[in-house]
Amino acid sequence: MKLLQNSWSDMLVLDHIHQRLHNALPDDTTLHNGQKFDLLGLGLLGVPSLAEHFNELQNKLQELKFDVGDYICMKFLLLLNPGKGADVRGITNRKTVIEGYENVQAALLDYTLTCYPSVPDKFAKLLSIIPEIHVIASRGEEHLYIKHCAGSAPSQTLLMEMLHAKRK
Repeated sequence: MKLLQNSWSDMLVLDHIHQRLHNALPDDTTLHNGQKFDLLGLGLLGVPSLAEHFNELQNKLQELKFDVGDYICMKFLLLLNPGKGADVRGITNRKTVIEGYENVQAALLDYTLTCYPSVPDKFAKLLSIIPEIHVIASRGEEHLYIKHCAGSAPSQTLLMEMLHAKRK
C-alpha cells in the first residue's frame, strides 16, 4: 500500500497514455446527462499547460511501438522504483523492492530485445520516459494540493486521500 501511495500519480499518467494509445480514449466525453467531462485534464491531474509534454510522451511511446507488455513492465517499474520506492517511509523490506525492480527491468530488457529487435534501443528509451512521467505527475500533484489548500477542490475523495497519504 505504501508503494502505491507513493506512485499513484505516475501510474495514473501512464495509464492515461496507454488508454489513449490502445483504446482510443478521447480528450473529452459527454456523459449521459449531457455534461462534458475532460478526460485529458484528468490525465494531466488538472494542469492543462502540461498537454504538450503529455502529447510528446505519447508520441515517443507510439514511435517505440509501446504495447501491453511494455505497459505492464513500466507500471511495475513505477511502483517499485528504487529511486522512490525503496525510500518510502514504512517500507520494511527495501531489499525486496529493489530485487523486484531489477527483476522487472530484466524482464523488460529481454522482452524488448526478443520481440522488438527492429526498434533500436527500445529498452533504454522506455526507461528514459519514466522520469518524464514523474515530472508531469509531480506537477499535477502540486496543482491539486494548491487547489485543495485554497478550498477549491473536493476534500473527501480517493484522489485527495492518496495525495495526503503521499505527503505525510
